[in-house]
Amino acid sequence: MLPDPRRYVADASNALAARALANDSHTELVTRFRDLAVAGRDDQIRAALAGAPAALAYSRLWRALCAALEKPAGDEVSTRVFAIPWMVVCAGSSAATLSCVLPDPAAVTRVLEQHGVFGASRSVGSSSALCGLDLLESLAPGEVLRGWESTRIRQAAPAPIQVARASEEVHLRFLLGAAIVPAHAPDIVETGANIGAWGTPALRAMGAQLAVPGVQVLAIPRPPAGLYTAAFAGRRAAVETAFNLFMSNTLRRARLAFGDPNVTLSAHEGGEVRVTLWTLLDDTIVEGFRWPLHPADDIEQIEHSAVELISECRLQPPHVIARVLPDYGPTGAVLFPATFG
Repeated sequence: MLPDPRRYVADASNALAARALANDSHTELVTRFRDLAVAGRDDQIRAALAGAPAALAYSRLWRALCAALEKPAGDEVSTRVFAIPWMVVCAGSSAATLSCVLPDPAAVTRVLEQHGVFGASRSVGSSSALCGLDLLESLAPGEVLRGWESTRIRQAAPAPIQVARASEEVHLRFLLGAAIVPAHAPDIVETGANIGAWGTPALRAMGAQLAVPGVQVLAIPRPPAGLYTAAFAGRRAAVETAFNLFMSNTLRRARLAFGDPNVTLSAHEGGEVRVTLWTLLDDTIVEGFRWPLHPADDIEQIEHSAVELISECRLQPPHVIARVLPDYGPTGAVLFPATFG
């Protein structure tokens, strides 16, 4: 099992962080976080997250915070703000830029409506641009609670994509919107959960919006969610998509050159997992993938996902290094361990 390289506080001196250690803390944490956000005490919310003594406590705090901020309280008709993550996989024959400004955003909304994503909800607004992960992660809790009233959310700036190489790359972007939720009816997060019903038509619609001559674009959607939840889920999906591309492309080259490589899994001080492909035949052939960890990530789940894909690639089980390694080797280069020790 991989060790956890992330650093948490030595003790739970923060009262909310300490409460998260209890199994029955969720409802209380949701109420406390919502009260703090309403009162504008974003600093106390951040202090609770920073004070988490372990990954489990942070995960519980994070889930409670998302529940407190993202779903409107009460039984009245309300407006639900959502984000749809898109994994934009692209490659170009020459340098190009995807502006991520949609020429006809209503065309995407129509496809979502036609395939039941909104259910009984009605769209009251959607962005004309695809924004980046950094925008969602920089939103203060109070902004997320205000939802569509927040100018930064309603007028989310586009995050252009620079295409500079022929090989495929994965870029994470988000389409933001808001929908009126009738009382006692499922909202868009529930009705849009079955991506099998609408994913392919939405993929085609978004691909048409992002099309640029000389660039191959595949825009893969994920289910809609609240802003913080979508940022977390989209981040994970983008890393997994990039890891799949890395394994596919690297294995194709390796098998043409020397056959199946060995694989090492390791955890590093900067808070990331690394996957290294190497061969005993030539110690200069080392290919590596970096998987950055979010504080709320389940490292066992990530290890399982990586091992599962390695198995699907018909490779031998990876060597797992049981201690946390430094980020850089003796030469100052990023460390990709090609041996087990």
